[in-house]
This record gives sequence, structure tokens and C-alpha cells, in this order.
Amino acid sequence: MAKMTKEALVNRFFKADEYSAATLGDDLLKKYESLAVDVYSVRQVSVSEIAWMAVQKFSRQLKMGMDHYQNMYFTKVLKIDLTYITVIKALISIYDTLNNPLMGIAYDRTRTRFGKARPYVLTTPLPFFLVTALLYSGALIMGGDKVNDPKKIIFVFIMLFLQETFSTIFNIPTDNYPTLQSACPADRISVSLAQSYSGAYGGDIVSVVYISLMSINNIGGVEISQPLMFAIMACVTCFFGTVGTMGVALKCPERVLLQPKPAPLTKTMFYILKNKYALRNVAASFLVSWWSNGGYSWDVITQLEIFGGGLNIAPLYGFYHVCNVLSMAFIKPIKERIKSYRNIVIVLRAMDIFVEIIWAVGGWITMPMKKWWVSGIWFCIGYGLNGLNNAPATAFEGEISREINDYTEYLTGERPDGTFGLLTDYIYKLTQPLNTLMALWVIKWTGYDTTRDSTYWAQDSVSVYQKVFALYACGNLVPHIVNTIPLFFYDLDGQKKIDMYKALNERRMLIAKENQGKLSEEMSALVEMLSEEKK
Repeated sequence: MAKMTKEALVNRFFKADEYSAATLGDDLLKKYESLAVDVYSVRQVSVSEIAWMAVQKFSRQLKMGMDHYQNMYFTKVLKIDLTYITVIKALISIYDTLNNPLMGIAYDRTRTRFGKARPYVLTTPLPFFLVTALLYSGALIMGGDKVNDPKKIIFVFIMLFLQETFSTIFNIPTDNYPTLQSACPADRISVSLAQSYSGAYGGDIVSVVYISLMSINNIGGVEISQPLMFAIMACVTCFFGTVGTMGVALKCPERVLLQPKPAPLTKTMFYILKNKYALRNVAASFLVSWWSNGGYSWDVITQLEIFGGGLNIAPLYGFYHVCNVLSMAFIKPIKERIKSYRNIVIVLRAMDIFVEIIWAVGGWITMPMKKWWVSGIWFCIGYGLNGLNNAPATAFEGEISREINDYTEYLTGERPDGTFGLLTDYIYKLTQPLNTLMALWVIKWTGYDTTRDSTYWAQDSVSVYQKVFALYACGNLVPHIVNTIPLFFYDLDGQKKIDMYKALNERRMLIAKENQGKLSEEMSALVEMLSEEKK
């Protein structure tokens, strides 16, 4: 009896589902073998679609750039004690445990003629970005230096509550959209690179504008109040975020053919148990989910208070941007030399870890000189070296993540991306108290006084700035190391990967042929185009 029970559990949680690509017979799948090869090898995403995806990521990162300064906005502009902010965020995280599962389930079970993600990507940006703009405009309405003002505390709670509600509905479909655009790796890597670079520069623009305005204010050049500064930046970034995201829904079709009728929730909840690669990543995330580098904008502190902001930082960051662009030239040579995506990513992450350690040590040694250009040169070299592998890392790390999701579909016939996200969310929520306590401890450890203005050497302490620089350089070193460990066990490579995609795309074409009348016009056109080419 015990043996039967064990076999039943193994079959339920670890064996391939009936009708998955892993179990369908060769006779059925081979009818679509040639079409499946084309789906995998023929590029389908146009240049204009790649451009729209890049615009979307750029505009979205403008908003993320604003969030980068969120704690600074709360403590130095809206002027609320950081303890209240910590409590509010903890309460919001509890609410997330109810909100996120509902959205993940709804997303996984969505099937429309327009696709799985497109309806959400079209309708959710407006409320999400509107609430964000209101949040960062609050200091214009509620001024004052009272750090425990009930009106300000209630305002922040309501805005963060609404932002988190719309964020969940907005982020899950938007994050998964590139995976649904095409089954061709060349397409996916191109979209990933375009989004990575446009997103990086989107976030940098916010930083450049903010640092520049702060520097001008510090020298008395132009009087621009910080409440007005944040309100203007928020309104502009949220406008572009809305337009850029809605444009993707209108211009970029979904082409990955999914199972028309989703599996029951009781099954999809356990699908991650069948994906050993995803399970290892979840375990690694759990081990470091409690980690925090203090949750403060250490890069801003470094730029303004150590380097002096303004013109001083322009050449320091210039070298990184040159290296960042040059890194695109290394994608092809690295792929030809190493071949295995897994080995490529392990090597690139090892390089990052080494550079981060050297970078932090150099900053610690040079800080007692109290000369911005000495620490700045070290920073410039370290940051530049860090940027030399950005494009290859983005391309191959992103494709490995997509391969892991495809492996779930290969085994089960489903893509429960939203449900999978719940596990990582719950892990974060469970360890949120430890994360919060560590964040408070880190800030206390640095000795950094968050109430002082962000001017050159405002803290007047070598020790404080040594710690600040170290946190900026390698504050997330432990998570980087732990999250790399699963890659050493990643064997979805070579012929094993080729066989998986062949079977997976054969099944997708089988679904397309059997449900052509129910597909969107774009999907039907793709199937007919590939069929006609074969004729």
C-alpha cells in the first residue's frame, strides 16, 4: 500500500502530464515536424515591434528610476520618519499575500482572441501610472517638517496600497509579454537586448536629471524645490510609461500558441515540482530572500556626497556607458567560443563578483584621502569593467530563464507563469520581517544620518562613506553568489534542449491546426504562412 501511495505521488507531482509534449507520440507530432523547426528558427518579430518593446521598457524604467529614490523622497522631501515607512511597507506586503495570488491565477487562466497578456497590458497602465504620479506629487500638497503627521502617513499608506494593487495586475502580464511574442530564440534575445539597453538608459535619465538639479540647487544656481522636482519628474515619467506600454499591446501580437483550455488550478499549483530547474532557483531565492543592503539609495549618496554631483560624475559614468555599448560586440564571439549558455552565464557572473569585490576594496582604501577624484577614478574603472559583459549577460541569462519556463510547458502543456511567481512572492513575504530588520540594522551600521541634506561630505565621516561605497559596490554580493549555484546543475543543454524544443513546437503546431478557428488573426496568419512556405 505504501509503495502504491509513493508511486501515485511520484506520478502526480513529477511525471509528465497527459497530452504534454513529453508524452505525445511521435506519430502524432511528426506531422508538424517541419513547421515546428520553422517556428523555432524563422524570425517573426519585426524591427518595429522590437522598437516598441524597447520604448515600453524605457518608459517603464523611467518609473522604476523614480522608485529608486522612494525612501529618500519619503524621508527628505515628504519628511516622514523611516520607521513609519517601514511599517507601512510591511502592512502592504501582508496585503500582497492575498492580492498577488488572485492576479497570478487570473493571468494563467486568461485566454482571448487577442492573447493572454495583451488585454492586461492595454488596460492597466493608466491607473497604475496615475497613482504613481499622485504619490510623488504628495509633497506639494502636504508640506511641513512634522515627521509623524497623520495626514502624510495615511496618504502614503493609501497611495502605496493602490499602487501595489495596480502594480500586480500590470507587472505579471508585462513581464511575461516578450516570452509570448515568439518561440524563436533569436527573436527573444533581440527583444531582451533592446529592452535591457533602453531600460538601463531610462533609469539613468531619471538619475542624471535628479542629480543635476540637486547639484544646481546645492550651489545656489536655480531654486527648484524638491517637492516640485519630484512632482514634475513623476508626471513626465508616468505619461511616457502609459503611452509606451499601451503601444506594445496595440502593435506587438502574441505568437506563442498555448493550450486553449487551462488546466485546473489544483494541478498548476504543483507544476513547479515537475520543473527541477525552477525549483532550484526558488530554493536559492528562499536562502537569500531575507537579505537587504539597507534599502537606501546608496548610489545617489555616492554621487552627491562622495563625488560632489553635477559635472564631477559625468566622466565617471561616461566610461561605463562606452563599455556598456561595446559589450554588444562580445555576444557572438562568446557564444562561438563557449557555446553552452550555462557556462557562459557562470563565467560572466564570476567576473561580476570579482569586479564588485575589487571595486569595494578600492573604495575603502581611497576614501580616507577625502578627494572625490581619487575614489572616482577607482569607481570609474570598476564600473566600466562591470559594464563590459552587460550585453552577453543580459542575452544568455534571459534566454536561460525562458528555457526554464518552456521546460514546464514541455512537461505539462501549460505555462503557469503567474502561479509560479506566487512562490517567489510568498518566499519574500515570509522573510519580509527579517529583510526589514536587516535593512534597519544596515542603515544603523553605516552610521548614515538620513535627516541631513545630500551635499558634498555632509556626514563628515570617512567610516560612514567607506560603508556607503561598499554597499553600493557589492551590497548584493551574497545573493549574486547563491543565485549562481543552481546553474552548476543546469543540464538543459545541447541535444537535450534541441529535442525539447522540437517536441514542444510540434505540439504547439498541433494545437494551432486543431484550433485555428479560435486563434487570433496574427496566430492564424503565422500558421498559414509557414504551411504555405512548406508547400
